[in-house]
Formats: sequence, C-alpha cells, structure tokens
Amino acid sequence: MVLSTPGQRHIARRGAQVDSRTVTQRLSFGPLRSSADLEALANHESLAFNTPRDSCLSWLRATRDDVRVARAGSEVVGGLVRYDMGQFFGGRSVRNIGIAGVAISPTARGRGAAKSLMAATLNELHDAGVAVSTLYPTTFTLYGHAGYAVAGHRYRYRLPLAKLGRITATGELCRLDPGADTEQLSRLYRRLAMNRPGWLDRNEHIWERVHKHPAGRDVHGYTIPGQDGLDGYVVYTLGEVARYPYGLEIRDVQAANREAARRILALFSDCRTLARHATWYGGLDDSLLLEAPEVGTEISVAETWMLRIVDIVAAFTERGYPRGPSARLEVDVTDDVVSPNQGRWIVEIEHGAADVRRASGEAGPDVLQMDIRALASLYTGHLSARRLAELGSVQGSAVALDRAERIFAGPPPAMPDYF
Repeated sequence: MVLSTPGQRHIARRGAQVDSRTVTQRLSFGPLRSSADLEALANHESLAFNTPRDSCLSWLRATRDDVRVARAGSEVVGGLVRYDMGQFFGGRSVRNIGIAGVAISPTARGRGAAKSLMAATLNELHDAGVAVSTLYPTTFTLYGHAGYAVAGHRYRYRLPLAKLGRITATGELCRLDPGADTEQLSRLYRRLAMNRPGWLDRNEHIWERVHKHPAGRDVHGYTIPGQDGLDGYVVYTLGEVARYPYGLEIRDVQAANREAARRILALFSDCRTLARHATWYGGLDDSLLLEAPEVGTEISVAETWMLRIVDIVAAFTERGYPRGPSARLEVDVTDDVVSPNQGRWIVEIEHGAADVRRASGEAGPDVLQMDIRALASLYTGHLSARRLAELGSVQGSAVALDRAERIFAGPPPAMPDYF
C-alpha cells in the first residue's frame, strides 16, 4: 500500500487517488521482509519507548508474523505489533486486534507517518472482518484521528497488608504448576471474565505475560482447588530484589467465590511482616476488595484504553446484549478512515443477538447520528447515549437515545491486562 502522508484532512484507502501537491513522502506498508527490517524497527522501538534494543529484538522476533512496518522506499521508518485475541462484551467474545509498539523514526515524525500506518493497518483489519481494535495510547490525538475513543480503564488496587491483621480461611492452597495447571487457570479465568465487559479473551501472549516476568524475576503462584476445577488462583512477584520490606506485585488473581477470595487475602495476611503492600489490577467489582476486612485500599486508574470499531457488522453481531424485549436501532455513522463503515445501519436485536444490515430509503425519525469514535464509547458502555448526547457527540430523538441506553446497558468496562 502507498499513501501520501501530511496535509490531508482524511487518509486515502488502497487504490485511491492522492493529490500530488500534498505529497512530501511516499510510504508503503506491509509485513517484515527481512532480518534487516526487524533490526531497523527494533532501533525505532528502543528509542521511542526507552527500552533496551535487545529486549525489542526479542519481542519483535517472537511476534514477527504480526508486525507491520512503514517504509519510505526501502527504508523501514516505523511499525507496530498486532495481537489477535478476543474481548468480552455482553457475555460473548468479540474478535479484537490489540495494537502495541507504534513507533516512528525521528526522521519521519511530524509527516503523518504514524497516522498513515494506523489507517493502512485498520483497513487491512477491516478487509479481514475484524470486529474491534484496542490499544493503550501514548497520545489521545493520534489515535483519536484514527477513529479510536476512550472506552474504559485499567484499575489498580493497592492494599496495605498491615490493615489485614490475621485472617483465617478454609480451603487448600496448592503451589501452582504452570505446565499442569494451565488449562484449569484458563478455564476459570474465561468463566469469570466473560461477564465482565472489556476483559480480554486472552491469547498465548497475554498468558505469557502472566507467567513470565520481563526482567526474568521469579514468579510465584498458588491455586485453590474446588469441587469442579479451581475456585481461585494468584500469580505474583516480589518487589525489588534484595529490598525489605517489599511489595507483592500481583500478576493475575481470580476468585470464583467469597471463600476463595478470603483464602487469597489470608495468603497476603501471612506475608504482612515481610511485605508492605499488595498491588493488583481488576474491575470496579473486584472480589478481593469486597472481602477486605478494613478500609484503606487505594483504588486508582492505572491506564486508560481506547477502542475502535473496525467492522460495524462484525462488531454488532459478535457481541451479546441484554435478554429481553426485541429492540431496533438505526444509526448513521461517519468514518473518515475506514470508509465502508460510513452510512446508515439497522441493528435488530432479539434473544441477546443482533442482526445488522445497511439501511435503505429515507432515514426514520429515530435515527442516531454519530461518528465512529462516539460509537466506540457507546459500544463498550463507557459512556451512555444520553451522556454522549449531552457532550454533543450523538444526535437523535429521545426515543432513539432510550433504545441505545437499554441496548448497551451494563457494568462499567475495564481491562485488567496490559499489552
């Protein structure tokens, strides 16, 4: 793909005509072609994210099939990594491509290279039928121009262990065997995550982040057996090596019931003479917080994530919806990056599933008008239809707003995992 970069108010799709007066640099986009490409991108990643070059090389080698680069002629001037996974909405897994490591060479910055790279990537994903894409932004501006919107948060919990006192709990605690217990961990996680909007349907890369520390530090884990598989587990590392007191840095923790949550808190309690805090990530309904016996747990937004609707049909049909009376929504969407999303759509929901088709004829009286960014915030439940209307991001009748409120009702979205 070749695109012009700066000075345009929208980004051309493949094969579109480009005004030559705006062209200062011609870029092409595609997968890695050689080890030289990989090494060049590793240099850009290292400089952009202040990460050792060897670590960048190792990461790109492990993900090379999912790397996309931008070239000026034969020179790699930037790139990114795609993670193919799922994300839960309405109790169903929606195909989600996570975007990470967007990096541009200093010689190509300020010329629209990152914007064009994102546009090329998103159009490729649309052609593949991908529903949504998520990322953790370093800037809202770039990704907002690409059609992403703030769609949820990653919440951090910090529990002072001295406040726990002595906790007793029933239930067996077993040392985690990452090889033998992998399937049971995955089964429990997925069962709990599927009803939490925004949580990832993890792929191999995300699970590897749970079990392996990037700096090679020891990772510890314990499981809580139940009658049918596991009732809970916790995976953690200790704080900075050779420092005392240290912190318990929780890489993943799940509890299927109150007893399992209390057993995990008892483990934390047993560490209170050696460790000062336990830190973990979760949603606003976190079970450990609900079982903590005293106040004092600090809750903060660690990161904010953004989502983009890549393919409207796939996004609406793959997710689930509240079961109840049938509903019909007409939306008129603008999308200046992925043009097939533009236009009016009819969404008909019955028995928790949606059917989506293009609208024909004149618009009805209860059509909702919005751009692709507002649709993303509505889709995840991060912002309600009425709140978006108050912000001027959605226009429509009271009837249409009420319908959208019911369709996308649910708990606040969260994403405990980081990528």
